[in-house]
Amino acid sequence: MINSIFEAILQILSDVSSRGQHGYDAVVLLALLVNYRKYESVNPYIVKLSIVDDEPTLDGMGMVVHQALTEYNRQYKDKEEENQGGFFSTLTSMVGSMFIADADEKLSVQTNEAILLALYEAVHLNRNFITVLAQVRCVTSTMMQSFCFSFPSFPSSLHVDLMVEFIVTHMMKDFPMDLYLRCVQIIHKLLCYQKKCRIRLHYTWRELWSALINLLKFLLSNETTLLAKHNIFHLALLVVNLFNMFITYGDTFLPTSNSYDELYYEIVRMHQVFDNLYCMVLRVSTNTGQWKEAASKVTHALVNVRAIINHFNPKIESYAAVNHISQLSEEQVLEVVRSNYDTLTLKLQDGLDQFERYSEQPKEAAFFKELVRSISLNVRKNVSLNTLSQDVLLKEFSTIS
Repeated sequence: MINSIFEAILQILSDVSSRGQHGYDAVVLLALLVNYRKYESVNPYIVKLSIVDDEPTLDGMGMVVHQALTEYNRQYKDKEEENQGGFFSTLTSMVGSMFIADADEKLSVQTNEAILLALYEAVHLNRNFITVLAQVRCVTSTMMQSFCFSFPSFPSSLHVDLMVEFIVTHMMKDFPMDLYLRCVQIIHKLLCYQKKCRIRLHYTWRELWSALINLLKFLLSNETTLLAKHNIFHLALLVVNLFNMFITYGDTFLPTSNSYDELYYEIVRMHQVFDNLYCMVLRVSTNTGQWKEAASKVTHALVNVRAIINHFNPKIESYAAVNHISQLSEEQVLEVVRSNYDTLTLKLQDGLDQFERYSEQPKEAAFFKELVRSISLNVRKNVSLNTLSQDVLLKEFSTIS
């Protein structure tokens, strides 16, 4: 660390010719240097990376990351012919494969952990890099840092798309609880940001609500199996509180009033899932056991969801009976909803827009140590200087001031 090569790495990334030859290796090297004993001592590479504002350099790094992930995506599509999920499925599965050890779900293409780490460090440490990502059409790859635990400072429908894709594609026997928790927390942070800044994100929110309800159905259907390994009540609480965010603050960030109506429609339409969830958590919370307190929290969190269901269901049934309709259309149900808001009573729930800010240390230190160790071993195994003779390498680096 005494002799810094940071400036040399930046020069490689800023120059088109040298970036084409050595850009990938330079980015990987930078990621490893940034992580070198960073929990034991002051790492100068962290400080230097955080203040880089040279546009050609940041553009160069963004291009290297973009090209590496694009190549991964191409390889994935070539080898996984049965995959019909598109790019989002590829991307979320790539991150998920870093954590999931289900033999049936492993990808046939090795995850590029080094590039993901480099992307995480760049976004986590340097705010200028976020803007660069969009400029180099690498914004899709930005989402990778959401599993790598950071979160960008701007909301995007692409963020939600990726989270929805992950939710609906990873309900498996070897349930990745940790990733689901992070996924739901990312959505929560996005909603908090929207509320704070009053940003009305134009998105088909029904897709998210449907994914979340299906997740609750999965937890209910696999209660016994999942409880043997996980606290499913914590995840259920986070999901229910996402609905509470929409119920309580949706008028500040949903794109139109119709979106708010559709939220109530989905809750009422899928009331059986919420009813079943309430019965399950009530059963667990009224018995002695290790999940009593966790289940009780979900019971209390469901108060407004149940109020909506209990308020609108009788009115919908009455409307159908009066008009002699066996099955109401969506528009007819929405009409009932719009006509009965004024008599609905909800409880104010505190703390819905509060979240724990991300901190790499100490929570994630063990993960990153293991990740860096894995990357280092892989680099040692695959590194090759055959492409350039030693004298050519020395000559190139001697010109870097």
